[in-house]
Amino acid sequence: MVYLHDGSFEGILSGIYKMFHAKAKIDEGKLYEASVYQQSFFELTLNVETERENAHRVASSIYESFGHEGFKYVYYAYLAEDDSYGTLLFRSLKQAYKIGHQAFDALGVEDIRLLTQMANKVSRESHLLLGLLRFVKLENGIYYAPFEPTQNVISILAQHFEERLADQVWVIHDTKRGIGAFYDKTQYHLAPLNSFESLQYARDEVAFQSLWKDYVKHIAIEARRNLPLQRQHMPKKYWQFLTEMK
Repeated sequence: MVYLHDGSFEGILSGIYKMFHAKAKIDEGKLYEASVYQQSFFELTLNVETERENAHRVASSIYESFGHEGFKYVYYAYLAEDDSYGTLLFRSLKQAYKIGHQAFDALGVEDIRLLTQMANKVSRESHLLLGLLRFVKLENGIYYAPFEPTQNVISILAQHFEERLADQVWVIHDTKRGIGAFYDKTQYHLAPLNSFESLQYARDEVAFQSLWKDYVKHIAIEARRNLPLQRQHMPKKYWQFLTEMK
């Protein structure tokens, strides 16, 4: 049986609830996003309605069984946006509940290992971007930071800056997915954001960027320039949004 969800985290957890409730076997149950699943003549499908109560039950069970770190692995792996995630999560949980609290350390179990690998990719990129994200001050006083991540890490970054830049109004813009995290000095919320047309920088922002470029240029030691090492710590795909690389 193939269970189909709407692509949201709650939708996936609702699917997990249905699969466990139906006592689906580990090698038979599959869980995919409806919009990307390609119908097979030989497979039966069931559309799962997203039910917040059922999703909450599954989330609570994961948290209570495997703790904060276990739940973090599950959620971060979701942010990797891998089509196999739903099925892999079902298979991992089937085995994890038998192993117990430290299940997500059981890297000898292939499904759990693959799930944690997804989560670790998200964790690494979000950690890297915390040091590479560049805010610019706009004419209206809002601080704006565009970026184009491989993984869907905007919610992780928004939570971080909600604490670190609590006294500023800011927008973090995932230009790849067309999503913005908007913070109003109280809380952040996610909403579609396709583009910012004709951004107007604040007057002091233009001056600051010029000073920053001069500073980076003057501290650089040409004899020690190592582009391969630079790309290792600061991959080229992120350079388009770095003031000093323009």
